[in-house]
Amino acid sequence: LESLKKENKSLHDEIHELTDQLGEGGKNVHELEKAKKRLDVEKEELQTALEEAEGALEVEEGKVLRLNLELSQLRADIDRRLAEKEEEFEITRKNHARAIESLQAHLEVESKGRVEALRAKKKLEGELNECEVQLTNANKANEEAKKMISKLQEQVTDMQIIIDEEQRMCG
Repeated sequence: LESLKKENKSLHDEIHELTDQLGEGGKNVHELEKAKKRLDVEKEELQTALEEAEGALEVEEGKVLRLNLELSQLRADIDRRLAEKEEEFEITRKNHARAIESLQAHLEVESKGRVEALRAKKKLEGELNECEVQLTNANKANEEAKKMISKLQEQVTDMQIIIDEEQRMCG
């Protein structure tokens, strides 16, 4: 009997323990169900937030693609305009180079013309000086010739008088 009592008491303790465990297990199950519901709600919220974030990401990726396209178009436009300006600059540079060459050639021609003009001027001045000397000599010779003519005219007049007198005397 004693052994039965011990066994009964032991079983009773075991049942009590199992009942407590079962009660605790029920509480745990209830708490786990609450936690599961809370986690399900949180999961749905996170899923919604994820979907919104994915939607926003798609929108932002679209914006990025549009901006990249616009940037590419701007770069192409800038490159095209830069090429046009470089071409215009090159044409202007070539035109200026031609104009400078033309001016240099014109200056060389003008410079040679001036040198030739100075040579001609010096030559003409020399010739003018010679002509002035010749004119002075010619004027002197002319004066002497006039004097000589005047003397000769006087001599002719004197001779004419002598001849006239001799003809009258003879005559």
